[in-house]
This record gives sequence, C-alpha cells and structure tokens, in this order.
Amino acid sequence: MPGSPHQTARRVEIDGLRAVAILAVIVNHLNAALLPSGYVGVDVFFVISGYVITRSLEQRHPAENRGAFLAAFYRRRIQRLVPALAACVLVTGLLSCLVIPDPTASLWTGLLALAGASNLFLHQQATDYFGASGQLNSFTQTWFLGVDYQFYLIFPLAAWQLGLGRAGGAGRRRFRLAMALVAALSLILFLQMRQVDASAAYFLTGPRVWELAAGCLLGATREDPQLDPARWVLQGRLAWGAFLVLAGVILAPQNDSAIPLLISVAATCALIQTLRERSLLGRLLTCPPVLRIGRISYSLYLWHWSVIVLSRWTIGIHAWSVPFQLLLILGLAELSYRTIETPFGSRPWAPGNRQSILIGIGINAATAALLLLLISGGLSQHLYAGQRPATLSEERQKQRIAGTTITSSACLIDRNDVLDPVQIEAMAKTCSIGPGPLGAAEGRTLFVVGDSHAAALIPLAAELHREGAGITLLAKAGCPFPATAFGHLDPGCERFQQEVAARILLAGRRGDAVLIAGYQLSHLGSGLPASRDGFLDRSGQPVQGSEAKLALYKEALEAFSDRAGASDLRVILLGAGPRLIGRDTCLPEWFRPARWNELCLESLREDDRSTRMINAQLSRNLPGDVRFIDPMVWICPKGCSLDGLKWQLADDDHLTAAAVRRLKQPVLEALLQTKKTPEQAPGRAD
Repeated sequence: MPGSPHQTARRVEIDGLRAVAILAVIVNHLNAALLPSGYVGVDVFFVISGYVITRSLEQRHPAENRGAFLAAFYRRRIQRLVPALAACVLVTGLLSCLVIPDPTASLWTGLLALAGASNLFLHQQATDYFGASGQLNSFTQTWFLGVDYQFYLIFPLAAWQLGLGRAGGAGRRRFRLAMALVAALSLILFLQMRQVDASAAYFLTGPRVWELAAGCLLGATREDPQLDPARWVLQGRLAWGAFLVLAGVILAPQNDSAIPLLISVAATCALIQTLRERSLLGRLLTCPPVLRIGRISYSLYLWHWSVIVLSRWTIGIHAWSVPFQLLLILGLAELSYRTIETPFGSRPWAPGNRQSILIGIGINAATAALLLLLISGGLSQHLYAGQRPATLSEERQKQRIAGTTITSSACLIDRNDVLDPVQIEAMAKTCSIGPGPLGAAEGRTLFVVGDSHAAALIPLAAELHREGAGITLLAKAGCPFPATAFGHLDPGCERFQQEVAARILLAGRRGDAVLIAGYQLSHLGSGLPASRDGFLDRSGQPVQGSEAKLALYKEALEAFSDRAGASDLRVILLGAGPRLIGRDTCLPEWFRPARWNELCLESLREDDRSTRMINAQLSRNLPGDVRFIDPMVWICPKGCSLDGLKWQLADDDHLTAAAVRRLKQPVLEALLQTKKTPEQAPGRAD
C-alpha cells in the first residue's frame, strides 16, 4: 500500500514508483478527462505492497516464534496505518457534517474504514466509484485500505505456515507455489466477476488478491546484487521498457476492459525486478521532490480525497482552484506525515507488542464512537452550515396517506424484486383505499402506476383522497408503464406491467382513471444523463434512440387506453418533471456560490431544455382519450431555478411533496373530465 512499513534495507527507488502511482491517482480524481486511466495507480500500490511486506517477512529473525512474529507484524501495521487514518476520518467526518446535508453514508463509510471493512459497505451499497455516489462520498478511497487490511489479516499467518524466512529454500519454494496458485485463482475470479458483478470485482478482496499476490511472489524471488555489466545494461533497458509501458497505460484513454489492469500489474512487477537506484531511471525516481512525494504517499492517498470531495460540496473544482487545492492536499499530507505517521510509527507505543496493538484498537474505537455519535439521532445533519434542502429519505417519510396502509415502503417495490400474481394481489389490497366522503372527486378512484416517480405522487394522492377519491398505487422502481409490444429488458418489470394492467382493468369502474407517471427523461431519452434502453424491439434487442422509444411507447399507450376505454376508464399521462443532474452539489449556499459553478447552471439549462423537448414530443399525436399533463407548466411555469429546485426536488429527479401537490388542480380536472381539454397554467411564479 502507499508508504507501507518494512524492516529491510529500503529500496528508495520504489518510493519513486509510489510517487508516480499517487500522482496518477490524484490527477485522475481531480479531473478524469486529464488522465482517464490514472486509476491504475492503485493497482501499482497493490503490487508494491505485496512485494515490500513479503521482503520484510522473509528477512525477519528466524528465532521468533509464531505468536511473537504475528504480534510484531500487526503492531507495526497498526502503528503505521491507524493514527493517520483515524485523524483523517475524524477531521474529514466533522467537516463533511458542515457542508453535506446528509453525510450519513460518508460517516458510515469512514467508520467501517477504521475496521478495514469500508470496501464491503461500498459494495453492499452498490457504489459506483466513478459515479455520483462514489464521487461525493468523503471516504470512498478507503476501499483500498479495506482490501489491504483483509489480505494482511491472513497473509502473515499463511507465510509463517509455509515457512517463508525460516525454512530456507524449501519454505521459499512452498511460498512461491502457494502465491502463484492464489494469484491464478484470484485472477480467474476477477475476470469472471467483471462480467456479472463489476462492483464486486472492484471492491471485494477475493478478486483483488491476485495483484497483491503478484507482489508477494516477486518479493520471495532471489535477487542477484552483483550483476555483470552486460546484465546491468539489459536490466536498465528492461526497466525503461516497463516504465514506458506503465506510463503508456496511465496516459491512455480509459479502457473498460481488464487489459489496462493486467498490463499495469505486469509492468509494475517488471519495474520492481529490474529497477536499480544507481541507474538513470532510478536516479530520476529518487530525486528529492519525487522521493518526498513517495514517502508521504499514504497521507497523500488519504487526504487528497478529503480535499477533492469537500471541494465538490463547496466551491467546486475549477482551473483557477486546482493550484490551491493541490497545495492544500500537499500541506495536509506533509503535516500528517511529520506529526502523525513519523512519530507514531517510529517506535513501539508500549513495552510489549500486544499492548501497542490494544492501544491502536482503542484509538480506532474512540474515533468510531465519535462517528457513531454524529450518526445517531441525526446530530450530523444538525451541524450542516447551510439551509438543508429536501432529501429523498425524508421525502419518503411523507409518502403516505394517513389512516391507510398506502406508503412508499409498501407500494414501491425494488427493481430487483419479482412478484408473482398472488403477491401483486396482496400488494394491491395493501395499497388501495376506497372513495371517501363525497367531495370534489365525486367518489371516483384514481389508479396511480409507474416507477418510483409514481410513488413520489403519494402526497398528491392523499390530497385527492381528502377530496373523496379512492386511491390505488402500484409502483416498481425503474419500471415504466404500460408494457411495450416486445417486452422489457428486465423480465421482472415486464411481469409487473402485465399483472398491474390486468388488475386495474379488472378493478376499475366507469368514471375511474389511471394516472401514469415515470422517469420519462430516462426511459424515453437518448444520449442524456441516466438514459436507459429498457424497451425491447421485435428481435429482443434494446431499442435505442429517443424517436424509436417514443414511437414504441405511444403504441403501448394507445393499446392500453383502448383496453381501458372499453371499461370506461380514463388514462392520464404525466410528462417529465424538472431535473438537475448533480443536484446535491449544485444548490446554492453561502459556501457554494452559484456564480462559481457554471457547470451547474449549464446542467440546469440542459435538463430544462431536454425536459420540455420530451414533453412536447410525448404530448404530440397521443390517442384522443389520453389526457396529458405537463408538470413543468405547474411547477416551473417561468422556468426552473437553482433556488427553486431546493424545495422542488428531493434528489436529481424525484419531486418533493410540496412540488407534487401543485399538480392537484390539473389531475383533479383530468379525473373529472371525459375528454382531453386544453391545460390552464396556474400563473404562479416559481
């Protein structure tokens, strides 16, 4: 790992290699467009870590017994890694509470990082390191430490049992054979997992062990310090070749295949084997500035992400800000190295190794307790220094109809859940309430169907129920309604569409209506952020292109409206609502001036244009008995603004309770009218 400790004579040229790796990672994290493959720097660290730790274990004192050996190993690891990590987690966690409206996910990640388990949490949360959830989590970078911790929890015991460093050449051979087998099995697992679960292949230890094992295998290989001149020249050329290959991978455009990782690991192994301090390349990698960056690489790895993420939540990352952000990263890393890493890692904390280990566990436990204090009772959210916007988790609490069992938790099923007809029947009973006292709704029933955007309409449904309307709400995340002619990419969605349609047509009465809501920009858009190609064509392939999707969807609407019309049911289609990609980091605060973030303003303008374009296309040439409602007319009549979206959106695209209630008038009118009539805008300013 970055800057791992060891007992052997230090190969300073490897510190230079660490510098190359950490600089590649930092540039990639600051702006992936500048160095799209810079992420392979992490793979370089894995190989270096395996090599350095193995060399350290091989050259330990052979008279040590197993208990003393393990205690000494874990003591060194804890002293070197825990204090700097605890300090970074605590400081970054507190700062995150000040600028992140809901830092719960970040705090849990940081807390579990202290236990070496943040990679498991990030995988369980299905985090995309390069997506919004990963980019805005204050501790996403600690997944690397999780893999490292978990591997070295077992590795020293395995090395002892195999006889590394205490059974001469036989022990070394057994160790190399075992590491080769582990590396091969892990690599096979990695390649297979990439096809079925990319998150697991990225975050979990099993698919990553091959990189560490490659370094371990190299560390157990004998090196000949006395090379003849011919071999010296050859090694120098090989080192340059490996370095240029590694540099080529780092500088290359992003490649989603496994090839860049395989090449970077092979090149790193070749570099470690052939690189020598006295060679030209070795002298370049050991010049004082490069060497210093390598020495502080662990602290750089921790703090660079803190600065980058907190910048994303505040002033943003711009050409003018990057020099200051780099200086801050360097300053914090240097401070951590001088005041924490060096003094805490240089000598034992207590007379015995076990006592030092207990002290390290105590430091972690105390830091974890402080984070738990921030998480529990919502204390972290009370520390927020700005005006807290609506959040999806809070809005979900409002998605309920009082006095009924209609809630989003009961009536919105997960995209991965597949319900059979009996379960859907039970869901329909739970998520239905008959007409109330006779009011403006005249005792009619409104069936609300669609994806999670339909569930967001529950506060609107509650308003209509107070007007006397009966309500049935059935929603499945990521699943548009109605079913298109040739099915959906998700078989569970297709089954849900069919069962819900049959249920509505069976239960609906004359004068009732079906309100269809969905993430229209995603389902029907093309080339837009978050676009999905879920509709299938005649050959069973995903339909691409907005025009083709719209045509297929309108055919589905017409087919469903014909069946609904036969039962005297009205169909109401809700168009696309406001959206702001990156909403959480775009809403203005005193520490996040809108004028500093032209990207957010452009994102707002682009999303507004896309929404209005989709709605214009969607409303054109609809079947005559389908009533279309454009949410933008009622929510953003004069155009959406960043300030307005603070209360209108719960996340990038889901409407808040306050926003959906503004749709009461057009939906109630549509429920009562038998024919499509021109909309009347409310005339209210945003």
